[in-house]
Amino acid sequence: MTILNPKGFTLPRVEREKFVLLMNLGLDYNRERMLFSIKDCNNIEKLIDTISAILGTEVVFLQSCTRCGKEFPCADCKYLDICTTKNLPLSCVCPQCLRDRKQFEEYLEKF
Repeated sequence: MTILNPKGFTLPRVEREKFVLLMNLGLDYNRERMLFSIKDCNNIEKLIDTISAILGTEVVFLQSCTRCGKEFPCADCKYLDICTTKNLPLSCVCPQCLRDRKQFEEYLEKF
C-alpha cells in the first residue's frame, strides 16, 4: 500500500495517453516542482484505480484534519470500518481531535 499526499506526489514517467487520462480524471501537474496533485475529485475512484495500476500497489490518500490541519492516514481512525469516504482525498477529523470532546462537539455544530 502506498499513502499519497493529495497536495503533491510523484509518479513514474508514463506515456502521453496515460498522462492525458490522469489530467482528465482530475490530476494537475506542476512542471516546476514535478509533482502531481488532485484538483478535482469527481472521478476519484477511477483516478485511484489508474494511479494504483501505474504504481502496481493499492493507493490511499492522506486526510487533512478540519480542526487542527494535521495530515493523517485513514488507517489511524477507529471509524474506518463504517466510513463511507475512507482513503479519499477529503477533509476529516483526525484521531486526536476526535478524542477531544469539545473539539468534536464544535465540529458537529458546523454540520
